[in-house]
Amino acid sequence: MLAGDRIAPEEHRRQIEAYLEVRPVYVTYAAVLRRVLKKCCQAAFPEALVQSRAKTVSSFAEKCVRQYAKYKDAVDQFTDLCGGRVVVQTNEQARAVCEFIEANFKIVEKDDKKLLLSEDQFGYRDTHYIIELHADRSEILGISDAERNEIGSRQAELQIRTWLQHAWADTLHDRIYKNELELSFDIRRTNALLAAIMEEGDRTFDTMAQELDDMIANYGASAEREKVQREIDIQTLVLENEPDLQRRPALALKLARLLAAGGEYQRVVELLDPYRDTVGFHSCEILQELGFAVCNKHSAAPRSADYHQGRLFLENALSLCQKGDFCFVMDLCRRNAIHARSLSRLGRVLEPLQDEVHLARHYLREASEYEPDNPYYLADMLGFEMYCNRQAVLPAAMRTAARKAVATCCEHAERSIELPYAFLTAGRLDLLLDRPLDALGYYARGVRHLIEGKYCVPPNVMEREIEWLKRLHFGQPAPKGYQWVLDFLTMAERLTTAPSQISPRKTLIVTGGAASADNETLVKARPLLEAALRTFSGLVVSGGTRIGIPGSVGEVASELKQRNSKDFELVGYIPKSLPYNADEDDRYDRLVVCRDDRFSPEQVLRYWSNLLDTDGAPTDIVLLGIGGGPISGIEYRLALALGATVAVVAGTGGEADAILGDKLWSSLPTLLPLPNDAASVRALVASQERPFSSDDLEQMGKAFHAKYVSLSMRRLPANMKPWSNLPETYRRANLEQARYAVEILAACGFGVRPAPSPVVFAGFDESEIEEMAELEHGRWNVDRLRDGWRPGPRNDDKHLHDNIVCWADLPEDSKKYDRAAVCEFPKVLATAGLEVYRR
Repeated sequence: MLAGDRIAPEEHRRQIEAYLEVRPVYVTYAAVLRRVLKKCCQAAFPEALVQSRAKTVSSFAEKCVRQYAKYKDAVDQFTDLCGGRVVVQTNEQARAVCEFIEANFKIVEKDDKKLLLSEDQFGYRDTHYIIELHADRSEILGISDAERNEIGSRQAELQIRTWLQHAWADTLHDRIYKNELELSFDIRRTNALLAAIMEEGDRTFDTMAQELDDMIANYGASAEREKVQREIDIQTLVLENEPDLQRRPALALKLARLLAAGGEYQRVVELLDPYRDTVGFHSCEILQELGFAVCNKHSAAPRSADYHQGRLFLENALSLCQKGDFCFVMDLCRRNAIHARSLSRLGRVLEPLQDEVHLARHYLREASEYEPDNPYYLADMLGFEMYCNRQAVLPAAMRTAARKAVATCCEHAERSIELPYAFLTAGRLDLLLDRPLDALGYYARGVRHLIEGKYCVPPNVMEREIEWLKRLHFGQPAPKGYQWVLDFLTMAERLTTAPSQISPRKTLIVTGGAASADNETLVKARPLLEAALRTFSGLVVSGGTRIGIPGSVGEVASELKQRNSKDFELVGYIPKSLPYNADEDDRYDRLVVCRDDRFSPEQVLRYWSNLLDTDGAPTDIVLLGIGGGPISGIEYRLALALGATVAVVAGTGGEADAILGDKLWSSLPTLLPLPNDAASVRALVASQERPFSSDDLEQMGKAFHAKYVSLSMRRLPANMKPWSNLPETYRRANLEQARYAVEILAACGFGVRPAPSPVVFAGFDESEIEEMAELEHGRWNVDRLRDGWRPGPRNDDKHLHDNIVCWADLPEDSKKYDRAAVCEFPKVLATAGLEVYRR
């Protein structure tokens, strides 16, 4: 070291004394930075670690000696006399903090360490700033005049890093780079490897967190109404008793979102109006939620002063988003989502105002451009664009984006996100893509969600969807695909607003392949149809032609009629012009001719409209499905949507197997994967009315359960518990077994009659026992399916059972329970005062 590069002892003491004199200012500076940085991160990243310090005298003294050659006047030249650090979870969060710093401080120097690393280097990747206080931002950041005057233009250093960067830097950086020892090749190599692993970890954390944060910021999970109400009660109580006035706006906003989910806009307005002038982290969202609630509350009068006030709230929210003048760190995903939502909501409230159509169009476009992967903004924008352009055809350039958006909606639906809007939006987009059958299927799934009433949604969702569809065609008659959806939604809306008061007539819909059904399928289907129709009494609806499944239904009906054993009316719905390979089936009692020229959803909608008008609630209707093509697929979906029981025979191909494998439909409890088993089909359509009192039925159920337990003493699962502790699913199964016993006996030639002292019949032969056991297993199949169980390896927790199969595939070890049960019929019925006799 040259003589001029060494600091003299007197100069060293002078510089230390000079620093001692100003160090209290840097202590103040550190306290100000810590307070400001903690406060600014608190709302978005409460887990952030904020550190600050004034340089110690010892550290200053050492650095003066070591750095004298470069810094002759240390007190005035050192920039790290005050230092701060913010440590956050991800790189995305680090970028958000950097944006805040650059917006609120005067940046003297910025040093992004990762830019100094070459493509094959790994290591220190923090972002460093040298800053000064910004006079124009001090007040908004809460820095007092006294503090600002004391600190003046002095500089400070800030480091922004992630937790992984922090772990590597604090643990290894100084040990590796700030010692005089010669490090071994292994140490340097291991350090480089660890730095690379840390960098890849940061990258992976960032990707996963960004994807999740984007989902959380933009979309909401489907919430059950009861849970939402319970949370509303909790949040109401918390808000009422919150002593900290600064926390109340955030609590009010949280509660308002819960209320808005169910369409309680009046309560949202009352809740948020006191906080309309709030300044801070939640101000934009409060104005957004308040404005949208006001406009929804007064949606019937879009020219009213109240509606205009709601619009102003939304415009103010958008202005705050665009200004970006935040005195706090804002999560970047959340910030973008709030901005896009402000644009979208403002566009939607301006749609009804004819003189503001151009502005509504502008905002809807901007929302979709701001969040191009959001399918809901895209559908809103495309629909309004087509309305404005008086053009009902989707531009070719948008078809790829629309198809991608449909896929996104399906992903959301599978994850229970944005329901029912994911289904309705997929339906909208498929209509725009000219895929009406797919669109009708999505709309049907959305309607099922609404009719269930289990989830929290505004009451006018269906009405608004109908309005959207009608507006799309400028008051002109809608194309067929749109009209099918409109007819279906109108029917469903009627069902939700005015449930049927008609006494139900038993109704069976039989659907499946017509032209698509091959001979092998028809041969397999014939026993199923005979089992379904032989004892059925009521109304049967089918396709009305002589081909495929509809033709087989007509054939079975004709044979039963010839034997004077047909006890149902058979009705077919056909188009006014049949395909060349399909003839009307005159074996049907009645054929209803519909408007369309070919088979289409129009016939399905027509028979459902008639059923709802004359035959009561859909929950009393059963649909039996065997294979089938696209129209059968629509029949399955519309029936499920409206609440009917849909039993499709597994393994019959076509749309029957497709819907069983469809994630969006297969979880519905009313979709039953029926074994290819005539006894199960018979049990499916059999009447549930039996001449037993509840007490008699329970005694019989106990008797069946006791017999089952006696045969299974070596097993102790839940279904082996005493009757008093028996789970409801197994108790109900025993009651249904008792209820169905008379049906099985009648099918095999036995009668049941009241008797003061019943004689227990003991004359079943082996063939009768086998026939009755098969019917009993069919009953058990249907009972388990109705109770939510599904075929699969036995797992009681998941409601899977390996015995839900046809009789031929049932293991012999399991058949013995059915045989034993039917042998007990006379003894069990005797407990109810009934006697079995051979007819």
